[in-house]
Amino acid sequence: MDFAVTLLRAALVVAALTAAVTIELLVRSRGRQGTTGGRPLNRWSRAAAAVGGAASILIATVLNDTIDRATGVDDLSMLLTHLCGVVAVVGVQSLLVSWTYPPDARAGALRLRFGGAGVVAAAAVIVFALTSRSGIDLTNFYAHDVGVAEYLLIFDLYWAVTGVAIARNCIPLAIDNARAGQRRIATAQALIAGGGVASGIWGITESAFVAATQFTGSAWDISAQEIISSSSAALFAVFLFSGIAASSIRSTSRRRAPGALRAEAQAGRRP
Repeated sequence: MDFAVTLLRAALVVAALTAAVTIELLVRSRGRQGTTGGRPLNRWSRAAAAVGGAASILIATVLNDTIDRATGVDDLSMLLTHLCGVVAVVGVQSLLVSWTYPPDARAGALRLRFGGAGVVAAAAVIVFALTSRSGIDLTNFYAHDVGVAEYLLIFDLYWAVTGVAIARNCIPLAIDNARAGQRRIATAQALIAGGGVASGIWGITESAFVAATQFTGSAWDISAQEIISSSSAALFAVFLFSGIAASSIRSTSRRRAPGALRAEAQAGRRP
């Protein structure tokens, strides 16, 4: 657990610095281009991912008790942590859309990802309102409770699906750009892919734990699952926000846009 806390604190620093840089880039680029094409989408996506991630980690590690006491609502900090995490994931997904989709197909891809995130957020808020009560925490320790299980599965399945998708999209991009000699963006994409793998492990193992608890009455040792979950979540944060930070740094030399080789290959053209 101490290992995970240390990683989360490091991720908070990286995410906060990245948020400041990406917001500055976003403000400077405002009004230059449309929001669905080219660099502005990249900058907006990185800013959303960094701000959402920084807020999520800050609430989880520093402000959790303060928020619950101030509002009088049990586990509200947990809900806010998860919702900010969804914002961060949507930001990453939007960045991947700008890297992997041609301009005329980006609007539809973005609507799909925003729609999915909206459904997850709405379902979580409804289940939270019906489940949250004194004496019950929205954690694996109470996975035997049906309401808690439903709440956890909403987010666990989302982390699993989006994590696998992020890794699946970023790994080919990193390989393509590495082969093209674009080492900086390739490194950034590899880090983001590593974050996706960690998110997938986090979501899959937690989903399995909650489902096993519900269907069989017990699962494997909860302390082991807590170590897996906290470590995976921390690694997800470290890799993801390090990758976002690296992708925000532009080389002084001209280079091919991230994922250009991938897009050309999909279009059936030689680089």
